[in-house]
Amino acid sequence: MKPQSIHAREAGLSLIEMMVTLVIGALLIIGVVAMFSQTRSTYRTNDTVARMQENARFILSQMEPDLRMTGSWGMQNSGPNVEVPAGITVTCPDGSDISAWLLNNLEPVTASNSAYTLPCTPPATAPYLAGTDVLVVRHASGAPTVLAAGVVQIQSDRSASRVFNDGTGPGGCCTFNWQTNAYYISSASSLGANVPALRRKTLVGSIWQDEELVAGVENLQVQLGVDTDADGVVDRYVDPDNALVNPLAFPARIIAVQLWLMMRADATDGSFSDAETYNFADVAGYAPADQFRRQLVSKTIMLRNMRN
Repeated sequence: MKPQSIHAREAGLSLIEMMVTLVIGALLIIGVVAMFSQTRSTYRTNDTVARMQENARFILSQMEPDLRMTGSWGMQNSGPNVEVPAGITVTCPDGSDISAWLLNNLEPVTASNSAYTLPCTPPATAPYLAGTDVLVVRHASGAPTVLAAGVVQIQSDRSASRVFNDGTGPGGCCTFNWQTNAYYISSASSLGANVPALRRKTLVGSIWQDEELVAGVENLQVQLGVDTDADGVVDRYVDPDNALVNPLAFPARIIAVQLWLMMRADATDGSFSDAETYNFADVAGYAPADQFRRQLVSKTIMLRNMRN
């Protein structure tokens, strides 16, 4: 056998072959990175949309039962048959007396059009967002409860209801808590000074407390369904400042509420631009032209206790 020369040529990659290999590898890496980036962007978009939808469902799960109970005063649903004696005091957190306004049994549902008209001012860290509506509902709690001193309550039978807060009651059939809830939009929230939120004022004991319901709600609009001929059917949906909206002007009365909620992501999306023009309720031509994702949710709720 012929011995192999120590100078025999060694096999390997040529410069051209190595360059081709590097180019192919680079293309594969670029493809993987692009696919990862696209997947991440899609996930972020889907997560943002899902969160807005979940928040909208949660809001409606809070507001819809509240509205359906509007005008219920325990075992009966006639506001004039509710006795509110003197001496029951309800205050704002700052101590100002709002008893007459909050314990108004003749206005189970009210709203204000693009204005804040509530007696208690919003927290300094969450001021009212101008141009949004405010909704107020009053009723007894849905289920009977136990007597509790310092809590505004109603004892009711099928003909009349009486309000008290001394924990003893007038001796009626069933005891319920008085509820006055107000919904409004603030320009700031727990997520930041530039993230709007839906807030709720609710009665806790004898103080009307303010709480954040959901961050990421940019607008609340309300229209009221009015029955003008006492047939139990909505004849018109009108803005809260319409002349027909007068709970004491019969036969016209409020028997339904139509809500619009503008949900907004809490952060911008650099790959998105909101080029939509929104028209809803009395909002016309709202064109934000920014990088926040939005969803507009609408719901019509019948007020079953206001129809008879």
